[in-house]
Amino acid sequence: MSEYAGPPVVVGVDGSRPALDAARWAAATAVRLDAPLLLAHTYPDGATFYNGTAMMIDAQFIQELRADGNTMLDTARAAVLEEHPGLPVERDLRTGTAAARLIELSRAARMVVLGAQGAGALTDYLLGSTVLRTINSAHCPVAVFRGALDFPSPDLRPIVVGVDGSRISELAVRQAFALAAAFGVGLEVVHAWSGERRHALAHASKFVDWSAYEEAERAVVSDCLAERVENYPDVQVTGATIEGAPAEVLIRHASSAQLLVVGSHGRGKVLGALLGSVSQNLVHHAPCPVLVCHAERLPG
Repeated sequence: MSEYAGPPVVVGVDGSRPALDAARWAAATAVRLDAPLLLAHTYPDGATFYNGTAMMIDAQFIQELRADGNTMLDTARAAVLEEHPGLPVERDLRTGTAAARLIELSRAARMVVLGAQGAGALTDYLLGSTVLRTINSAHCPVAVFRGALDFPSPDLRPIVVGVDGSRISELAVRQAFALAAAFGVGLEVVHAWSGERRHALAHASKFVDWSAYEEAERAVVSDCLAERVENYPDVQVTGATIEGAPAEVLIRHASSAQLLVVGSHGRGKVLGALLGSVSQNLVHHAPCPVLVCHAERLPG
């Protein structure tokens, strides 16, 4: 194995079981990428605790929060080093919000990794406020760990990447090929499309050349593979073009995958900074980790 170098894999740690599993998954990924691991935790500063009567939290409690943060990082570090003793592991303990710090760290990261749920009671809210904010504004791909770990057995399941012909999905394909090569596994390229027959065109449907339409949709996969297959000759690639709702199709394929790679949004009408509906659905419901690649923030 080569010396660990380059941008780190950053993982958010909050003391929860999902975050610890995310740290273990991030460590295994860092090893495969020959990258160091950075464990990050944030805790509130005094200003966070102003209430309606402008009362500030006691400084002693801030110290307790810092001590708890150190304990969380120590626990995560011990867990990843038990499985990967030679992995360089660093810690980042700061005041502030988790999303803001992770976004800052993403500027120099290979990827950022988060658990699908946080330590609080309102896990859906935490997913929306931390994970989604990080994905929307990160400067590198963001992985949301979902599913279960299967250590110490090597994971030989393929990586699945969703494509739709957009610039963003091309960036997702780039990441998927690189990861498949690093992991030593196959890659499944999946394109889901919805024919107009699914949208109740009724009589107008008979005027559509559906064979030509389907042929054009199948070309989405072949076009995105043309250059990448030559650059990664050792990666075994399969392609599939399936009529159906994209999220449903990708979740079905992800059931036998170790990682699902997608763009942050596709070729729909709204191509702004926010996570698209398909990607958000996958982040919430996929049976395996999901890597979301954000537009114009991937390395060249």
